[in-house]
Amino acid sequence: MMKKSLIVLTLVLAACSCARIEAPDLPIAVAHRGCWLMDGEEFYINENCPAGVKMAAQYGYPAIECDVKYTLDSVMVIMHDGTINRTMRNASDYSKITEPVRVKDLTFEELRTNYVLESTDPSLRVPIPTLLEELEVCKEYGIVPMLHSAVPESYKLAHEILGDSFIAFDASQAAVSQARKYSSCLILLDPGTDEAPKTVERLKEIGGDCGMSTMKHAMLDADYIKTIKDAGYEVQASIFPAPHEQRAVSDGVTFQLSDFWWYQTEGRKAISSFRKMAMRLPEGQSVKWDPETPEYAAVTLAIDFEGTVEITLNGRTYKLTHEQPGKVEVLGARLYKKTPGLKVRALVHSQVKSLKAELYDCGE
Repeated sequence: MMKKSLIVLTLVLAACSCARIEAPDLPIAVAHRGCWLMDGEEFYINENCPAGVKMAAQYGYPAIECDVKYTLDSVMVIMHDGTINRTMRNASDYSKITEPVRVKDLTFEELRTNYVLESTDPSLRVPIPTLLEELEVCKEYGIVPMLHSAVPESYKLAHEILGDSFIAFDASQAAVSQARKYSSCLILLDPGTDEAPKTVERLKEIGGDCGMSTMKHAMLDADYIKTIKDAGYEVQASIFPAPHEQRAVSDGVTFQLSDFWWYQTEGRKAISSFRKMAMRLPEGQSVKWDPETPEYAAVTLAIDFEGTVEITLNGRTYKLTHEQPGKVEVLGARLYKKTPGLKVRALVHSQVKSLKAELYDCGE
């Protein structure tokens, strides 16, 4: 691979120092829209806000994604949707916003005065954050921001605050290429439906430390990943649903942008574990593990087996087939007010060579 930029070196070193539980080459985890948490039907930690950066640091994520929008008077704020309705409430009485409110149609002062972020914690019902506020909190907590942005000025500001320690990310090649005016940061391009050789050509045009990111899990197969990596570029799986994010890990993506994937075990000691060795698992038989879990927690699973199994973890289901043992599958998830809910069920007669699940306390 080509010489890495400062940001990629920092992230790779952090990832490589994590406890691997027998499986090498895990991707760097990026918390999608920050480390948001739901409390029932409402946000506790909202998307795209400084509290989500702090929570990412608490869970050990090295990087977060944030989405940049312009207000009517060209202030850069952090918001994913074009409207604020899904994530914000009326400031006056915390009521739901019934009519569409578009970020681009209001001034910054109007947005800051009339609306607050949704949260079950009244202290976190704060106004829409600016990009500057988000970047300053990232700097404070040592978190690398991935700016999902077609706004070149956002890259300029990020460089002023963080130097090269940020990531520029968008589907517009023209937009992300503007980052090179200010920084040698990592640039990730969404190539749309381009085949791998064409994507490599486009990354060469951008130059420097680059990679690609896609939400199209059917497109990002092992051959596609290999072609991009062999050319010296990064590969990000972007919010793949279960079970596709697990296949992306197995196929060798270098970044995993996710709402739930977790493997930040560096410096942490498991508070509980579950192990099985050399176990026969007849068709239809299951093993389960659902330990008492702290409020903020995470779980990892490493399993080496022969046969076909269905794994349920944190409410997500994975069907995996191995013709022979020797390849360790690794899964991980962050938890908030939930137990792991781990279940491994044989769909055909299977042989588990080793199974290790570990629970971590991610409280402050």
